[in-house]
Order: sequence, then C-alpha cells, then structure tokens
Amino acid sequence: MNAARHVRRDRHTTLDTSCADEGDMVLSAPPPTPEHLLYADHILQVTCTVNAGPSVVRLIGEIDSSNSGEVLRTLTEARYIDDHLIIDVSGVSFADVSAVRALQSFASGGSATIRHAQPQLNRLAGLLGLPLFD
Repeated sequence: MNAARHVRRDRHTTLDTSCADEGDMVLSAPPPTPEHLLYADHILQVTCTVNAGPSVVRLIGEIDSSNSGEVLRTLTEARYIDDHLIIDVSGVSFADVSAVRALQSFASGGSATIRHAQPQLNRLAGLLGLPLFD
C-alpha cells in the first residue's frame, strides 16, 4: 500500500510526511540552489545563487582594467535577477583602482551590498576616498 506523500516547503525546511509509520515526520533541508555562471574570463569568474532572500553574486579571481568594465556590465544585468543583491567579493585575490571604481559605481545604484571585502580592497577604497565595503 502506498503511503500518501505530503510535502510542505517554506524558506528553510521541507516537511515530508511520507513515512512508513503514521505520525512520523522527517524534516529535511531544501535542495541546494545551483550557482549560475554570469561571466568568466581567464582571471575572473562571476556566479549567482538565487535565494528566497537576496540573491548572492560571487566574484572569484582578479579584477583589473582588462575586465572591470565587464564586471560592472555583468553586475548591472544581475539586477534583473533580484531586487536586492549581495555581492560577495571574498574570492577576489587582486583588485586595482578600476575594480574598486566599478564595484562602487554598481553599489551606488542602490539595492546591493558588497560584502566580505579583503582588507586590501577596503584600504584601496579608503585611499580613493570612496566609502568602504561591508
């Protein structure tokens, strides 16, 4: 005999009541959300994970004058994915002045937070007289 399967999902958990014994319930985490590749070149990768809350855009690698324009374009297009974005720059291993200006230009457009900046990135932003990142 097949047990009825009732699944209720909310933002954090899935309630699965299709157990062998009536009354038993199993709580499980929601399936992982895949990362979507937004941009890649030979020194940088930009991905996005769409979440129920703000979506997270991750930058991994180096941002310099060769790709900072593409970074700004990619982040601007990512605004179509979600109303609010978290830009995770913890994976940025090198950034020059053009990178800081591109990130600051994007963040000043509103509805985005730049997080997990390495100390060097915050120091460079400070030397340029730009607001520091979170």
